[in-house]
Amino acid sequence: MDKMNDVVERGRAVTSATYESAMEKALDLRNQALAKMNITPSDLEKLNRVPLIVASVGVLVNLLLLAAISNNAWLGGTALANGQPFHAHLSLGSAIFGPNNDVHRDSKMFCPYDTCSLHDLCANEKPVEQFPNHDPKNTDAHHWCIAANAGSVVGGLLGFGFIPGLAATALTFMYAGKEIPQFAAIFQKVEATGLREDVQKYIVCGCWACLWAFMIAAMGIYSAMIPDTLGWGPVELQFSFGLLRFSLMLISIFGGILVSHLLDLWIADNVTEAYTEFAATKFFSWKKALYYELLIQMALYLLLTIYMVDWTLLLVILVGYYLDAKVKNFKLMYIVLVSISLLFDIMRYAALPSFSMMNGGESFGNFIWTIIFLLKPLILTTIYFYEKEGDPVTGFAKMEDLTRGMAENDEIAE
Repeated sequence: MDKMNDVVERGRAVTSATYESAMEKALDLRNQALAKMNITPSDLEKLNRVPLIVASVGVLVNLLLLAAISNNAWLGGTALANGQPFHAHLSLGSAIFGPNNDVHRDSKMFCPYDTCSLHDLCANEKPVEQFPNHDPKNTDAHHWCIAANAGSVVGGLLGFGFIPGLAATALTFMYAGKEIPQFAAIFQKVEATGLREDVQKYIVCGCWACLWAFMIAAMGIYSAMIPDTLGWGPVELQFSFGLLRFSLMLISIFGGILVSHLLDLWIADNVTEAYTEFAATKFFSWKKALYYELLIQMALYLLLTIYMVDWTLLLVILVGYYLDAKVKNFKLMYIVLVSISLLFDIMRYAALPSFSMMNGGESFGNFIWTIIFLLKPLILTTIYFYEKEGDPVTGFAKMEDLTRGMAENDEIAE
């Protein structure tokens, strides 16, 4: 046992030394970059952390919008040419045709190029040809026209959406650095024009609200305007639409945090208390393991929104409240609900096709979903050992301790 402890301690020492060395190099590179902008490391301590984090998310959202607009993964379906079905992958203004492993292979069945313009497909109306059972041999040009119109409208909305998106990101970052001399001078000039600080806050919040509204409008209009079919079978919204959904989730969460912070709509005491408890928990403990497992699963659920929205995300909030408030009823509800979800997850996992048969978006989504699925029994196991271990930070009793009284067990919220 002593040898094992020595090995663990040596491992910790090596890990700590490596971490400190890497941090020194990273800080040195950071200081060099800051020096070029005439900003000192001490200036960073003046940054308001919440707006800074939200501004960083704003940069990510704008990059995601660029990625979504520029690829052929908005709409998928089956198109017809000379009686033969072809996989179709649509962007806002073009289409490519072919299986998932070679998406340009069949494009020349529809146009002379590897990528076909939706407007060209709309204008290229072929004579109506039907099989004896009256099924069409070619995709009706009307469907391409509908898809082209939907893409034009949404492309315009997202293009205009970059204006409040960039403004929200820039203003939030500047607001985060109000105490830095370079930014303070700008705000002094702004206030000299009569824009008080409370008005500045409303402007920042308004930019985020505009971006959120543009995203909602773009998603809703595109969903309503797309054709029901491309010739054979229904159509499906794909990865690029999922990037919009993911961006909307980020804007809703972090925009809400920013508005609450700037307008003092929430009390930070409970958040501070929860973070203090997290920081005080021993690293090598079941409680700390449960914290990290829930954080990882929450992040994975957020990523999963690119592929689909899974409302079992709410179970993480349920067990998170149990971990924070120590209310056993919430633990029992979580165990029952997650056990039921595991049964359905097993059936879904068994029915999954081979990843080689999926496109990139489907592979990504099902990979993330599989990790979430595997984390569920791990979290249940960790809860069991956490209960056995007890909670030395808050004095939360072990599972076997029956002396706490009925009142504590029946309490839902403090």
